Amino acid sequence: MFHIREFREEDVYDVFVISAQSLTEMYSLELFIDIHLAWPSGFLVAVTSEIVGFIAGAKMNGTARILMLAVAPQQRRKGIGSTLLRRFIHNARQEGLRSVSLEVRTGNKRAIEFYQKHGFQIVSMLNNYYTNGDSAYVMWKNI
Repeated sequence: MFHIREFREEDVYDVFVISAQSLTEMYSLELFIDIHLAWPSGFLVAVTSEIVGFIAGAKMNGTARILMLAVAPQQRRKGIGSTLLRRFIHNARQEGLRSVSLEVRTGNKRAIEFYQKHGFQIVSMLNNYYTNGDSAYVMWKNI
């Protein structure tokens, strides 16, 4: 069993580890703190006896943008990512935002299917978006 709560600054190392295990890009500890300070209710963690996943986003022009969503490898396929996403969307709605956007690697089929299952649609492609030259799909959902 897990619960969702807002990120706290003391969570930064646990979130950093999950990010390093799960995401291809590398992020600094300071970036996580900056994201949290910019929109505290847009940075959520899933907790059992420890942090097992997180979602971090930003608000831009009436849209919530998902910057990162990651679940610890041993905790996947337990509904944690879906629960984090639903709570993130709920928080965005509560703040009057009307849509959610994100970028996902064009080759990340599991992530694309995950977001499509939650009502996101591919709206465009960004060539050479990631540091290794991979392209990204922009996905969008009205809320």
